[in-house]
Amino acid sequence: MNVLKKNRVYINKKGFTAFRSAVLFLLASFVVFASGSCKIYRFTDASIDPNLKTFNVTPTINIATLQNPNAAPNFTDKVKDKFLSNTRMVLTQDNGDLQFAATIIEYNIEPVSITNTETTAQNRLNIAVKFECINTKEATKSFTQTFRDGENFDANAQFSSVESGLNNTIFDRLTQQIFNKIFGNW
Repeated sequence: MNVLKKNRVYINKKGFTAFRSAVLFLLASFVVFASGSCKIYRFTDASIDPNLKTFNVTPTINIATLQNPNAAPNFTDKVKDKFLSNTRMVLTQDNGDLQFAATIIEYNIEPVSITNTETTAQNRLNIAVKFECINTKEATKSFTQTFRDGENFDANAQFSSVESGLNNTIFDRLTQQIFNKIFGNW
């Protein structure tokens, strides 16, 4: 019985060692094949036409009634950053394969949550951007569309102290919506 128990332990250790070796071999194979391929695919890269090499962004215009002097340049920067960090496209001054123009048409605050004492508990900053994309390689994929988003904030907070953070959050989501519209043909 003692010999069987020892053999069983030996087989388990040997089996475990073989299993571990097989797993390590598979992981090493995956790394070698993945690094040897042209690129590692990401979900966001799914529909990017390889003929699209460049893009340009004209400065955003702000025609909203409530004005934030930093909103337009910040949005322009967010669009540039999104496409530079999520594609292999190169930013140009003009005549890009994709040409972008944006106008902030809405920038307002509205109450969204009223308490039982009829005071506002939360407000919402809403931003809408009219965005034009001209695809010089495939004109049928050009579009003009309005994208909207907003973010709630505590009504007791001073708006000027939370505005920058709200803008960043909303602009991130708006640029993601735009990116999905352009490359989301999956």
